[in-house]
Amino acid sequence: MSRKSSLIKNSEQIQAMRKACGISSQLHTLSMTGAVSGLSEKNLADKLVRFYDTTEAASWAYPMLVGSGKRTTIIHAQPTQKKMQSGELVLIDMGVKCNGFASDITRTWPVDKKFTREQKTIYQIVLNAQKEVIRAAKPGETLTGLHALSRELLLEGLLRHKIIGKDELNEVFPHKTSHWIGRLVHDACPYFNTDETAVKLEAGMVFTVEPGLYLKEGYGKYSHIGIRIEDVVLITEDGCEVISSVAKEIDEIEQLRAY
Repeated sequence: MSRKSSLIKNSEQIQAMRKACGISSQLHTLSMTGAVSGLSEKNLADKLVRFYDTTEAASWAYPMLVGSGKRTTIIHAQPTQKKMQSGELVLIDMGVKCNGFASDITRTWPVDKKFTREQKTIYQIVLNAQKEVIRAAKPGETLTGLHALSRELLLEGLLRHKIIGKDELNEVFPHKTSHWIGRLVHDACPYFNTDETAVKLEAGMVFTVEPGLYLKEGYGKYSHIGIRIEDVVLITEDGCEVISSVAKEIDEIEQLRAY
């Protein structure tokens, strides 16, 4: 089987990915309801590992990422003994495998019961971009085109709030919006054809949509805010379906954090 032909998933493969996304979604929901100020990143990760051990997942798809506070601006933050503190955010990137196929989900949420005003502003910019990219995903589109749309929307939101200059997006959004996913969390499938044109999306292709913003030092009241929102998306005959299912609207997250 060629690398390009493996982009199209059959019904059994899609079902395996649905199962993996379902278990991963449960883990993410547990993280939102089970974390409190004073708990370390490692303690939270260990708690999720214990729940994972009760599921039907075959393995982790990749090492779990957990970052809190300033560490949310680290794209691949491994969990440490740092304790989560009031006023901070927590970013968790985690997924499992079922029947040989992976999931990959990221959520960001407040240690407190509610986001601060500044956190909410950045979160909404990222969420709006993610939702618009998902809305635009359909047969005939390309991941290159979706990434361009994501960048446009993120920059528009940041400029509207006067957070960055028009040439500074790469500093706060240094990665791609999407990657293929299947047997591997980053499936080794091509993004471009042999003639260097972008591969067009077709029904049965599965990929992530994960815009993020990572505001380190120097952004005033928005400094040290890192937000990434990632879901797994399946292209259908006339659009797409999000096959991961974790709260991501601000009010939904705050309801979970209130427990």
